[in-house]
Amino acid sequence: MNRREAVTRVAWILGGTFSAPTLQAMSRWEELATKGKLQPQAGSFLTETQQAIVARVTELIIPKTDTPGALDAGVPDFMEVMLRDCYKKPAQDTFLAGVVDLERKGFLNLPPDQQTTTLKQIETEAQKSTSPTFWLITKELTLLGYFTSEVGVKASFDYQPIPGRFEAIKIKPGQKDFMYGNQA
Repeated sequence: MNRREAVTRVAWILGGTFSAPTLQAMSRWEELATKGKLQPQAGSFLTETQQAIVARVTELIIPKTDTPGALDAGVPDFMEVMLRDCYKKPAQDTFLAGVVDLERKGFLNLPPDQQTTTLKQIETEAQKSTSPTFWLITKELTLLGYFTSEVGVKASFDYQPIPGRFEAIKIKPGQKDFMYGNQA
């Protein structure tokens, strides 16, 4: 399964938990990908400093521990592509305003504990809002980007094959090839 299919499936599974801008962006992503128009573009949606802020925020949301974190999964790049190519202008402006606010606060120069405190304050303020906020978009795209990446899937899910090995057997004429429960 490729990332596009994973994004579509996650959208269907978690549809009620994503904000309208994110659902619209995922739909736009699917539309562009289907038409082959989702191509890397020259230039960046964010400045270098803003990219560093987004990278740090995603790292604080899903840090690297004994499993890979958001940076290992390429979440900041995923977010930038989604925002640039799939989100509409109002959501882009909301996101950029949040990044600019963090830039003005000198977010990257704050000690890690103050960075976390700042993000908790932003989250508390976002919970009071009825419209999509910087924090909501950031958190949704971080989770979506991580859990639809190969790194995120491998780190978060454990594949357990059915025990035993496959053995081909010959079925006799009239013999059932399956059974349910105890046959008494």
